[in-house]
Amino acid sequence: MNSVTNATGVFQDFQINVKFKISALWVAVMFCYVYGDYIQLHVPGILTQTWVDNVTPENTNAQLEFFAIALLMAIPSVMIFFTLTLKPIVNRWLNIIFPMCYIALLISVNLEETWAYYLFFTAVEIIISIAIILYAWKWPKTEQSAVSNV
Repeated sequence: MNSVTNATGVFQDFQINVKFKISALWVAVMFCYVYGDYIQLHVPGILTQTWVDNVTPENTNAQLEFFAIALLMAIPSVMIFFTLTLKPIVNRWLNIIFPMCYIALLISVNLEETWAYYLFFTAVEIIISIAIILYAWKWPKTEQSAVSNV
């Protein structure tokens, strides 16, 4: 147990499992994705430029765009749960690979972005993704005993 001392006493602290830390980071990055996209709906011309005239069930491009967005948002959503339930070896690699892909995607999609709020959200999303990678990379290991249980 860790303790922090101040002038009036000692604050109690406890170790948080890496699974909870990474899962909480996935929640945080999801909020950034959602709020960034929600605010973007209020950018002048966004709705008419992209969606209003083109969204019909027959429009294959719109269908593919919506599917791609759904897939991109589904992965972080399920990673919140998977991080808490998967075995460490698979968990660790998924939490290294997926954030790397999202960082590359965020950078490539936002190269020409000029709205400060969107660039801010992108920076926060990248920082959170790096934190996920670092926690996964430094996943704590336990000592295996020489005696095996039979």
